Amino acid sequence: MPMALSWGPLTQSRKGGRWRGRPTPATRPRPPPYRLRRACSSWSSSLRGPESHRDAGRCTRGPLPARHPGRLIAVTARPGPGAIVLTVESAMTQLSIGLLGGFRARLGSGQPLTIRRKKAQALLAYLALRPALAHSRESLAGLLWSGTTDEHARHNLRQTLFALRRAVEIGPTPFRLEGETVALPSEAIAVDVAAFERCVQQGTRDTLHEAVTLYRGELLEGFSLDEAPFDDWVAAERQRLRELALGGLDRLLALNVAAGAVEQSVATGVRLLALDPLRESAHRALMELYARQGRRTAALRQYQVCVEALRRELGVGPEPATTQCYQQTVRRAAPRETGSDRADDAGVAPTTRYTRSGEVNLAYQIIGSGPADLVLVPGWLSNVECFWEEPRLARFLRRLASFGRLILFDKRGTGLSDRVTLDALPSLEQRMSDVRAVMDTVGCERATLVGYSEGGTMCALFAATYPERTAGLVMIGAYARWMWSADHPWGCRAEDYPRIVERIRREWGGPIGIDRRAPSLAHDATFGAWWARFLRMSASPTAALAFTEMNRDIDVRHVLATIGAPTLVLHAVGDQVIEAACGRYMAARIPNARFVELPSDDHLPWLSDGDIILDEIERFVATFELISEPDRLLVTVVVADLVPSARNGGGVDVERTRDRYHEAARLEIIRFRGRFLDAAGSTVLAAFDGPARAIRCASAIVDSARRLGIAAKAGLHTGECEIRADGLTGAALEVARRVAAVAEDGKVVVSTTVKGLVAGSGLEFLARGEKVDGDGTRGQPLFTVVSPATARG
Repeated sequence: MPMALSWGPLTQSRKGGRWRGRPTPATRPRPPPYRLRRACSSWSSSLRGPESHRDAGRCTRGPLPARHPGRLIAVTARPGPGAIVLTVESAMTQLSIGLLGGFRARLGSGQPLTIRRKKAQALLAYLALRPALAHSRESLAGLLWSGTTDEHARHNLRQTLFALRRAVEIGPTPFRLEGETVALPSEAIAVDVAAFERCVQQGTRDTLHEAVTLYRGELLEGFSLDEAPFDDWVAAERQRLRELALGGLDRLLALNVAAGAVEQSVATGVRLLALDPLRESAHRALMELYARQGRRTAALRQYQVCVEALRRELGVGPEPATTQCYQQTVRRAAPRETGSDRADDAGVAPTTRYTRSGEVNLAYQIIGSGPADLVLVPGWLSNVECFWEEPRLARFLRRLASFGRLILFDKRGTGLSDRVTLDALPSLEQRMSDVRAVMDTVGCERATLVGYSEGGTMCALFAATYPERTAGLVMIGAYARWMWSADHPWGCRAEDYPRIVERIRREWGGPIGIDRRAPSLAHDATFGAWWARFLRMSASPTAALAFTEMNRDIDVRHVLATIGAPTLVLHAVGDQVIEAACGRYMAARIPNARFVELPSDDHLPWLSDGDIILDEIERFVATFELISEPDRLLVTVVVADLVPSARNGGGVDVERTRDRYHEAARLEIIRFRGRFLDAAGSTVLAAFDGPARAIRCASAIVDSARRLGIAAKAGLHTGECEIRADGLTGAALEVARRVAAVAEDGKVVVSTTVKGLVAGSGLEFLARGEKVDGDGTRGQPLFTVVSPATARG
């Protein structure tokens, strides 16, 4: 702030060739005007910058030479009441300290200030958050050195203060050391937290926007000291500032909406939900803003994001106001996306469109506009445009579309969808996310899933995991497990698998597999030529081999009993790719499923058995009753335990560290999009709708514990749980506890059910040779996760 000072007698000094003046109280006699003019004239000769000049001995505003940066930046001569006064603008800032989003410090000159010792950073941060407040040395020592004697703590404090004072080498020290107290004068430092709080308090659009810019992240984000008093203080301040940021964003969103700034409002709403994903008012605001922009799909998807976040984190549904906002959005939005009228005519294929699932573009088509939705999930490989080149398949699809709106798509890595690298092939979990992305894009809340071959396997897992989005399930020539085993005596035997791989490698480009997949047309040259082209347009030879390898590890047997949707299983009696016994096995284990045996030998559903399959699906879609909101769902449960303190080594106080472990685990669960269930004692419980993300989260929790200096372990199992107002219950939780109980310190152990559901995820396991009792099964084999697993799933 400008300081008005009267000046006493001026004396000339040859030191530096300048006139020097000494400020004196205003009560002293003011100097004669001529002496003031001489002084100003001498001072003005040393001023620099475009605003500085000397005119007839008049001193005007301009910066002083930067001998001591940030000490005195401007001088102005102006007449005062009864005196001539010099106005001095002081820029005493010697330190700029950033605490939001991490620790940063700069000198007043802009030069970065390097402080290597974490406790020195912590001390500076603590003093800077409340500048001008004097802190006793005793309290500072206890804050940062709570585990040592008072004498050692005070000695460490002296050493740390000395190091900080030496680090600030330019100008006088900014620290105020008076007796037994230490402070940072507010005029000596600039702190982003103070500026942030000031902007929020002023509450205008401009200042709130500045506050949002300043809030780069949590207070001292990523900073941990392993000193309970300091860490507790940081946690409390983080929460206070986070609430302040949320309140500021709320007000800024309201002001932006009132001003009609739609794009700025959307950006503010997105930022608000990044801080608080459960804030329904922000979800509603974004739905309305997207609808105002004409972005119907985005508005509908925002509602789904809200519903899933509430279900995952709290186990509750949205508020009535949110549901009403969604219904209003649907009513005032355009009709749902339907197929082209021309696509229903023979010889005309529907338009291929694209949507995104994460970073991957997915090709999809729509045909028909009936009230029911059917999603066709293809098998091994696909190309939605090549589908329409084969007359029998085109007829099959048009008949399906007569039952409702038919949605086709190519899985990631195949057909017209984005190719993926061989080390990033889609797991069943990612394929389920792709199905949801397509459904969201076309405004489909619930659909009958129709999957053939491997596509039926994924549909079974989808129906168990997302019952609220599954109206019905149809599987044609599908399987729960592809490889033969003693407890599943059907499928490809291990000794036959190399021959399959070698044949793909040798014969790709021709009509490979036509003799087993379509024996009724194996000698039809036209169909053979189309089949060869279809395979070439669907995948490269290397990709085809990689998808085959991934399918080898699929095993969804343990989730069949959790499927609650009406189910129709169809299988050709002479299927040479997947034995009919595989279909009977699935139907027998899915509650209320109906099995239909087809008379042909064809694996492809649109050939000899096409009319029978279509008739069965038409009856199925027309007659089954829509089920009520599901009260049970398939989840992967994570049980993460701290190991007993006796095994955590000496010198580690597990009791004191437990709260920090709980907080670290909660953050990882949120990061991997899981649902936090409970943290009681040494155990953290969480649930996931994707087993691969659950494994990666469990590995991250164990790693977080290791960084805290303690050991943890985790066990996982996938099974059915019941939805209750207070969380989830079910046998899956108990099985996961048993799995965690046998895990070694620092390890993540999973049941065979979990392992069978993450084929293609890149995760690797080591068989343990031991079993635990499962939920409805006997002897769940166990596996230890051995590959790096903490990358985002």
